[in-house]
Amino acid sequence: MPESGPEGSAELVAAGGVELFVRRFGDPALPMLIVVHGGPTWDHSYLLPAAAGLADLAHVVLFDLRGCGRSSRTPPVGDLPVAALQPDLLADDVAALIRHYGAARADVLGFSYGGGVAMRLADQHPGAVRSLILASTTAYGDYGQDREASADYQARARLRTTIGWDDPALTGPDSPDGALSRAMAYAGAPCDIWRLDRLDDWHRVLAGVRFSSDWNAPHAAGQLRPARPDRAESVLRNWGRPVLILHGLRDLTFPVSLARRLHAALPASTLAEIPDAAHMAHFDNPRAWLASVRGFLRATLDPVPS
Repeated sequence: MPESGPEGSAELVAAGGVELFVRRFGDPALPMLIVVHGGPTWDHSYLLPAAAGLADLAHVVLFDLRGCGRSSRTPPVGDLPVAALQPDLLADDVAALIRHYGAARADVLGFSYGGGVAMRLADQHPGAVRSLILASTTAYGDYGQDREASADYQARARLRTTIGWDDPALTGPDSPDGALSRAMAYAGAPCDIWRLDRLDDWHRVLAGVRFSSDWNAPHAAGQLRPARPDRAESVLRNWGRPVLILHGLRDLTFPVSLARRLHAALPASTLAEIPDAAHMAHFDNPRAWLASVRGFLRATLDPVPS
């Protein structure tokens, strides 16, 4: 049975041969908004409380991807095969959750890596997705040059701490679960958020994240496909339903030029550039971030039956 409280309703859901840890906010009678987190070695918690702030407008469903947090995990934490971390299976999980909660289709907000999964969902299960919100993500793989050319990125990169993948304290057999990802998240914070005056607040958010190590080895070995589908731009154009491109104006992970490029390729899409916000735009400027999502959903939501 789900556990309810101010932190939402939490439960484990069996879907597609895995168990997914799910947290829900809002009335289940409202249209579903399912939120796909990034990382992918993070859990969903860093997207709170922003995502929960939409619970008056939607049945908000957040969950931990397989291989993350409290969902099914690979050894030594669980028995999920590493091969089961491929992104097409993650997209299938999202579709399974939509069905599990009785929705014919849902609005889907994909954040960063989760944005790629959301695009893949629209490709694999087009009828399950009513609209897409692509938050702090990209449809393109050729973004390195744009990022390196950014003066903001160069300045903030100098504030980061170097983390070694070969550090036995982070990746050795006795290292704690998620140690590498946790260290990288703290080290990369000056590039992830724009509001450095709120760095301590962001550290408190990170302290609550359940990081995982499941993805480290297969990622380093090049065994995992990109989250986004091949020819993602064409996938979205052919899918043809409403798309909100939600991007921090100061994003140093995926420069805003990538969001503008996708918007130009999808003229019917909506582009919302969040001022004074980097990759974690929901944290840097939650008011503008939520206002953009609210405006999009209100403009596109089907009428709620009386």
